[in-house]
Amino acid sequence: MGDEWYLCRLTLTLPSLSDLQWAMFPCPYLAAVGPDAAPGSIVYKLVARQRGGSFRGAQFLLVDGGEDCFEVDRSSGEVRTTGKPLSPSKEYILTVQAVDTQGRKGPRASLAILAGYRPPQFTNSSYSIYIPESTGVGQVVAVVQAISFQKKTLSYMLLVNPGNLFSINQESGAVSVSRAVDYESGPNLHHLQVRASEQDTGLSNIAEVAVHITDENDCTPEFMHSIYSKDNIPETIPPGTSLLQVLARDCDTGLNAEISYFVQSLEFAVSSQGVVSPSRKLNYERPNHMYECVVVAVDKGMPPRTGTASIRIRMANVNDEAPVFSQTVYKTFLSEDAGPETLVAIVHAKDPDGDGVTYAITGGNEDSNFELDNQKGG
Repeated sequence: MGDEWYLCRLTLTLPSLSDLQWAMFPCPYLAAVGPDAAPGSIVYKLVARQRGGSFRGAQFLLVDGGEDCFEVDRSSGEVRTTGKPLSPSKEYILTVQAVDTQGRKGPRASLAILAGYRPPQFTNSSYSIYIPESTGVGQVVAVVQAISFQKKTLSYMLLVNPGNLFSINQESGAVSVSRAVDYESGPNLHHLQVRASEQDTGLSNIAEVAVHITDENDCTPEFMHSIYSKDNIPETIPPGTSLLQVLARDCDTGLNAEISYFVQSLEFAVSSQGVVSPSRKLNYERPNHMYECVVVAVDKGMPPRTGTASIRIRMANVNDEAPVFSQTVYKTFLSEDAGPETLVAIVHAKDPDGDGVTYAITGGNEDSNFELDNQKGG
């Protein structure tokens, strides 16, 4: 396979968008010659290229066709007229083949030679190009070119140009963007038609150009709400319980629109679907009895874009804390002749939950010598 030869027209080098050179070979193989061409006139030049890409010595054979009106130079690959009269407007089909120095033959190819004027031939019968939506106005996105068999100057024109989104250089065939493109607003596929015309003869040909607009990560994820809140969450709620769901949208497509969620808090977690849940035990006894944190939406574009929203969780109290006295032991002195209603001491307790506290004597007052105000602790 690597030693096979194939035939091609003399290489035409056209500029690509990356300033590299691409070898373009118009196919099918076409040529034109004047019906009154002199004997020995060069009509076409065959070039043999090995499939690996390198050029090596080869010989060229005329296998069939041509009606003796043409001959092929075995060494140079030049196809010439023999001097035999040509029939005007007739197309002659030649079957040609390349043979390497070891006698191995490549596949046969057909060369069509028209005795007369032939319309221009584009280097591609159709073109398909891809451009990012960030392509700037005036930027060249493709070069479409044709060859003139009469060696005439060609001019190029866009016959079909939906939305007048593109323009073409009349002399070079360079297609450029004439106004800003956007993938999200669509359409994302534009079918153009380019005509190449010979100014002197009026002969012309048309090629199709399909321009695909590709998506770029130019949209930032946006949450449906700037603040997500949930009230009256009991502090006894188990970790992992669903509290609320956040949702962000991205106007891009593909990976550029796929979103992951992250929450900037150790107390909470968020799932890939945006469900927020506590990751540890929550507590009512905190400033304003509220948790507040930031949830982040990140798309998978390169580079990624992020959007944020706030989460506010307001807690509801649960009586899960016991009252605490201000002192573990209260010491006081009482005169032995103290009368009834004498104030002995005041005890004070506070409930961390914020609940009201009442007081009672639970022991050591079997003779009912003391009484306690159940509200004031005195």
